[in-house]
Amino acid sequence: MIEIQSVLAVLSLLVIASGAFFASKKLKIPYSVLLVLVGLIIVPVVNTPGLNSIFGFLGEVTLTPELLFFIFLPILIFESAFNMNIRRMVDNVWSISSLAVGGLLISMVGIATILYILFPFVGLEVPFIVVLLFGAIISSTDPVAVLAMFKEFGAPKRLSMIFEGESLFNDGTAVALFLVILAVAQNGFDGFSTVISGVGIFLEMVILGVLFGLVMAAIFSRALRVVKSNEFVAATVLLISAHFVFILSELINESVIFGIQFNVSSIIATTVAALFLGNYSRHILSPKAETYLTKVTEHFAFMANSLVFLLAGLLFANANVDFVGLILPILLTIVVVAVMRVVAIYAVTVPLNKLRIEETIPPSWQLLLSWGSLRGALAIIIVLLIPDNFEVAGWTAGYPVKDFLLALTIGCILATLFIKAPLMGSIIRKLRLDEPEPLLEAYEADMGVYYLLNAESRFSVQKTRGFVRESEYTKLKKNLEDAIEKAYVDRNNLTHKHGKKVFEQSLHFTAIRIESHTLKQLYVNQEISEPAFRRLNGKLNLQKEKIEYAQHDAIDPSKYIDRKDIFDRLVQVMQTPLGKKPKETKIEEKLQYYRAQMILARKVTKVIGDMQTQHDKPVFLPDVYEKVISRYATYRSSSAAKVDQLLDKHTDEVSLYLATLAGRAVNAAGAHALHYLHDRGVVDEDIEHQIEHKFGLSRLK
Repeated sequence: MIEIQSVLAVLSLLVIASGAFFASKKLKIPYSVLLVLVGLIIVPVVNTPGLNSIFGFLGEVTLTPELLFFIFLPILIFESAFNMNIRRMVDNVWSISSLAVGGLLISMVGIATILYILFPFVGLEVPFIVVLLFGAIISSTDPVAVLAMFKEFGAPKRLSMIFEGESLFNDGTAVALFLVILAVAQNGFDGFSTVISGVGIFLEMVILGVLFGLVMAAIFSRALRVVKSNEFVAATVLLISAHFVFILSELINESVIFGIQFNVSSIIATTVAALFLGNYSRHILSPKAETYLTKVTEHFAFMANSLVFLLAGLLFANANVDFVGLILPILLTIVVVAVMRVVAIYAVTVPLNKLRIEETIPPSWQLLLSWGSLRGALAIIIVLLIPDNFEVAGWTAGYPVKDFLLALTIGCILATLFIKAPLMGSIIRKLRLDEPEPLLEAYEADMGVYYLLNAESRFSVQKTRGFVRESEYTKLKKNLEDAIEKAYVDRNNLTHKHGKKVFEQSLHFTAIRIESHTLKQLYVNQEISEPAFRRLNGKLNLQKEKIEYAQHDAIDPSKYIDRKDIFDRLVQVMQTPLGKKPKETKIEEKLQYYRAQMILARKVTKVIGDMQTQHDKPVFLPDVYEKVISRYATYRSSSAAKVDQLLDKHTDEVSLYLATLAGRAVNAAGAHALHYLHDRGVVDEDIEHQIEHKFGLSRLK
C-alpha cells in the first residue's frame, strides 16, 4: 500500500532534483554528482532532532531492487537506445562490441583475480566467487554523467558514440554474467560442467534476448502504424514498450514453457527493441508526434536519473555498513578497479588499432575512455539484486556478503563520481578534445550570419514602426553592425583555416536537413507511400553521412541502402519470399518517388535561395551557394523529366492518381494554414481540429 508520506517524498525529491539541475550549471559540477551529494546530505539533515519532525518524510522512500529493476532501468535503457544512431554504431561496431564484451570480461576477471590475491594483505580472506561477483557488479560503466560532460565540452561525436555504445551494451552483458555467477555461488561449483553450463546460459540469454527484442519491436512497430497520427497515443505505446518488453522477458525467465526453462536477457531484449523502434519505426511518426515523443522520453529519463542518483545518496548515507572498518579494502578496491579499467581499454583498443578493421582510436581517446569509467545506477541495481540471506561457503567475516559487496560498490561509485567526474572537463581541455569539428564551425558560422542579418532587419522594422527611440536605435544598430562585421570576419578566418570545401559541406548539410523535413511532411500528407519514403529517407541518410565524413563528392544519387541499415535490410529479407526477388516497383510508386524528389529539390532551392537573397548581404559564400543551388536545380530537372516520361508512357494509369496526389497536397496546404494560425494564437487545438473536420479537403484525395 502506498502511503501519503512516500508520495510526498517522491514529489519533494523531484523538486530538489530540479533545483540541483540549475545549481549544477552555476557551480559547474556534474549534475549526477551533485544529486548524490545532496542525497548524502539529506540523511543527516532529516535525522537532526529539530528537523526530523518537518523533513522526516524524505526518508520514507528507499531504493529497492524492484523499484530500480522494473521501473527505472527500462526507462533509462529505452531513452539511450531509442536515440542511438544505428548507422554510426555499425561504423564503430568492433570497438563498441569489443569494449562491451571483451573489455568487461577482462575487467571482471582482472578485478577478481587481483583482489583475491591482495585482500589477505589487509586482513581479509575472501572466496574467489565473491570477488568474481563483485567484478561483474562494478565492471559496467554508467554513461549519464560522462555523456553530459562530453556534450558540454564538445568532445568528438565518434568518441561519444563509442562510450555510449559500450555503456549501453555492457549493461546487458554485465547483468547476464552477474546472474550466471550468482547462480553458481548459490548452487555450488562442480568443475568443468559448471563452466560449460554457465557459458551456455550466458549465450542463451544474449541470443534469446536479441530475438525476443526483435519480435516485440515488430509487434510495437505494427501498433505504431495504427496510432502514428496522435502524438499522445504514440508516445504512450513507445514508453509502454520499454517496460512491457522488460517485464515480459522476466516473466518468461520465471516460467516453464512447453516443459522448457528459457533464459532471456531482459536488458538486451529492451535494448534491441528500442534500437529497432528508434531507427526503423520512429520515421513513420509525424514531425509533431516525433518532437513530442522526444521531449517525453527525455523528461521521463531525466526524472528516473534524478531519482536514482538522489536515492543512491540516501542509500549510501543509510547503509548499515561498517565503512570505517572496511576502509583499507575499499581504498584498495578503488585503485584496482581504476587500474583494470585502463588495462581493459588498452587490451582492446591497441589490437583494434593494429588490425585496422576500424578507424583508429587515438591515444587521447584511449586515455579519456580509461578515465571516464564512472559507475552509477546499474551497479546499484545489480548489488541490490543479491538476496539478503545470500551465503557463500568459506565466508568467515562477521558481516553478510551482501553488506561487504555493497560497501565496495558504494566506495567505487563515490570515488568515480567525486574524483573522476569533476576532473573530466579539465582532462578534455588538456587533451584538446574540445576543439569543434570544422563542419560544425562552418554550419554555425553560416547560421550565425543569417541570425544576425534577420535581427538587423527586424530591428529596422521596429524603428520604422516607432517601437524604438532614435537614441536607442542608433546605439543598438551600431552594436548589430559590429556583430555582423565580426561574424563575416570570423567566417573568413574559418575559410582560410579549413578552405571553402567545408562551407560547401555545410550548405549541402543544410540542404539535406531541409529535404528530410520536407520528406517527412510528404509522408504525413500521404503524398508518398512508406516504401518510397524509406527509400528516399535511406538515400538522404547515406548522403548526410558522406557529407559529415567530407566525402560529398563520392555521393551516389542512386544508392539508398547499405550494410549499415540493419533493420531495413532485416525487414526486407523478412518480407521477401524465400528465393524470390522483390517485385518491380509499381508505376504509382515510381511516380511518388520521382515527384517527391522533384518537390524536395524545389524546396531546397526555395529555402536556401530565400535565405541568400532576402537581405542586402549574402548569408552563404556566393560561389559555394551557386554550386549547391546548381546541383539541386539539376536534381529537380532530372526528376521532373522522369515524371514526364512516366506521364507520357502511362497516361491512363497515372493521370487519375496524380490528381489524387494533388488533392492531398491541397489538403496539406489547408492544414498548414491552420498550423500558421495556431502558432500565432489565432486558433487553439480544439478549434483547429473542428475546422479540419468541418471544412477539411479530404474529399479531394
